[in-house]
Amino acid sequence: MSTAITEAKNLFSKFDIDGDGVISREEFEKCYRYYFNDDDEKLLHLIKMLDPEDSGTVDYIEWSKLLTPCDLHSVTSSCREVGPLALATPSEEEICLIKAMRSRLFTLAEEASESGTRLLIDAEQTKFQPAIDNLVLELQQKFNSTNITDMPIIFNTYQCYLKDTPDRIKIDLERSERQSYHFAAKLVRGAYMMSERARAKEMGYPSPVRDTADDTHTCYDHSIEYLLRHKAQNHSKLEIMCATHNQSSIEKAIGLMDELGISPNDSAVHFAQLYGMTDNLTYTLGGNGFRAYKYVPYGQVNEVMPYLMRRAQENSDMLGNAPKEISMLYRELKRRVAKMYSM
Repeated sequence: MSTAITEAKNLFSKFDIDGDGVISREEFEKCYRYYFNDDDEKLLHLIKMLDPEDSGTVDYIEWSKLLTPCDLHSVTSSCREVGPLALATPSEEEICLIKAMRSRLFTLAEEASESGTRLLIDAEQTKFQPAIDNLVLELQQKFNSTNITDMPIIFNTYQCYLKDTPDRIKIDLERSERQSYHFAAKLVRGAYMMSERARAKEMGYPSPVRDTADDTHTCYDHSIEYLLRHKAQNHSKLEIMCATHNQSSIEKAIGLMDELGISPNDSAVHFAQLYGMTDNLTYTLGGNGFRAYKYVPYGQVNEVMPYLMRRAQENSDMLGNAPKEISMLYRELKRRVAKMYSM
């Protein structure tokens, strides 16, 4: 499924001959006749679906509405040659599996919507992420619709150690505004650096991961700033979950909230740390009125340990702060003991 989505995106790049980010009608007709069997009726039908308002151009947001994994066969069946997109088109059996997975997700989303609970969909390795994004998009279009809710229910997760994250955020935010649903994002740094680089080297493509930790920190902070400024300037109801153990990023986010007039208890901004890690940050945030959460891995030990190990790797820069962390824990212990004896 992820491969099919990636190849559909690659096809957009092939149709965008001049590389200006949009496909003109002339470009579409020329490329369609080159890659697909001539069929004027089908060509006109596709143009009408992609450009219903007859604007003369199609961007990637409009393109992605048509080329969904379950609908690809209707397009690739007329390919002149069997290429990457045709090979990646899901079979009938795979489509059944996709629909079953979609059904399970929709069941969870419906329950979350009915109870007013936010549902955050986690991120994975890049070989899986396009499929996850596609499913989350469907969920957001339905359950975050401005016609049925005044707050987002479904959050997608963006890994800031990936080079394409800023572009994905901008595209997804614009898509949400065009299609009238609330944008919601959980921002993390990312936890598959070693495996992503190894896979890229093995398969011969550029690493999708940023070159340095500082680049990742910069991307994380800039992404939060971009979304908060967009919210303040456009009175948007978008929401952000800052899922980080990095004190500097949290302080920058809080400073920006103050600058933009976003109050600590505004539902637009949430903070979260893993249960058992950086309690000093979580309790300080909560004590000052910010929306602070602890997230807890649940499952068999052999299932949750890899997750916890990835979190430790993701936050390895904190290990150098161990003396500071111990000092903070000691102060917190004293505070709790003093509070207990004052009762």
